[in-house]
Amino acid sequence: MTDRFPAITSAEEFIRLRKSENRAEYNRTAWATLPLPVWWDLVRNHPDMRFWAAHNRTVPSEILAELIKDPDWRVRDRVAGKRYCPPELLERLVDDPHDAVRRLVASHPHSPRSAVARLVDDPWRVIAQEARARLAGWPSEQSSE
Repeated sequence: MTDRFPAITSAEEFIRLRKSENRAEYNRTAWATLPLPVWWDLVRNHPDMRFWAAHNRTVPSEILAELIKDPDWRVRDRVAGKRYCPPELLERLVDDPHDAVRRLVASHPHSPRSAVARLVDDPWRVIAQEARARLAGWPSEQSSE
């Protein structure tokens, strides 16, 4: 799918496309690749674009690792909700102050068992129940004797 979308070559181009009223241009910010230095420029120098950086389907894991530190829970939520969010980032998000982020960690298919186990006593009952249900359905580890 990213072959249809030319790479974005600067943070300024990303911002211009994101603010465009042209749907094809707007969609490029969700699908196009960016060189790593452009990613860094975007997330370091344009905090208002961090949510949209997290929304992009090609965002590299090192940028996601930066985005999970964002003070805006919606940015962290967007990272936790990514289909291919790295397990180590989900593990770090297990103690997130926002319920929505922790709930995504509890239900994410890539969440490590250890992260899900830490959520069984979550103060929000919905998260605790979801974590218990996930653990109950987790494949048991066979001992190799």
